[in-house]
Amino acid sequence: MIKGIYYVSRNLELKSKNLEVVANNLANINTTGFKRELPFSELVSQYSNAPVKQLTDYTQGNLIETGNQLDLAISGDAFFAIEGKTGTEYTKNGRFRISDEGFLVNEQGYKVLGKNGEIDLSEFSTEDLQKLNITKKGEIRVGDRLIDQLQISQINDPSLLNRKEGLNFFSPDNTFKDADIDHYDIQQGYLEESNTNPIIEMQSMIEINKDYEAGQKMMNFLDSSLEKANEIGKV
Repeated sequence: MIKGIYYVSRNLELKSKNLEVVANNLANINTTGFKRELPFSELVSQYSNAPVKQLTDYTQGNLIETGNQLDLAISGDAFFAIEGKTGTEYTKNGRFRISDEGFLVNEQGYKVLGKNGEIDLSEFSTEDLQKLNITKKGEIRVGDRLIDQLQISQINDPSLLNRKEGLNFFSPDNTFKDADIDHYDIQQGYLEESNTNPIIEMQSMIEINKDYEAGQKMMNFLDSSLEKANEIGKV
């Protein structure tokens, strides 16, 4: 009976984590480039204490036109590279801008990386930058002048990625490589929406809540049975 309480307790803990995952997905429905997390796998050995692997759904979200020349979206299995606080990070969020220092940066102010490193546009005037053009393969041009090419990266096994706080990912084993130019296109003036489907997430939340309630009832039953057994043992 004690073993049964242990198993039910682990199941309730897993359901609670699943609810947190679904709630986070719903909270990021309108977050550009967000990749939904899948609920924790329930195929965990009852005799194992190994941590459960968190999985991410990398399905591409819809591309929406913004008309902003610094908004970029990737069609294909590839990521933008950003210079984060602790090293290179990878993201699908192409909502970029030009910093006060003249660098191409993301919303958090992290510098976007090109083939030659940080993308420096400081020598150009505001009028010059009206002619900024980014090709489908990531070449950055101001007028006829080639400035750099975006560093577009891909990974063979996305399950090896770790999620940073927010939208970015990193690879502890540095398993990213330059993306094959035939496997992606850059869309200037577009952004990729979150791939979260609110209907699917709400259905998941309802199902998880029902399972959680059933688990609580089972826990209460087992606890009550154990208490009665203890009382009988005292007689």
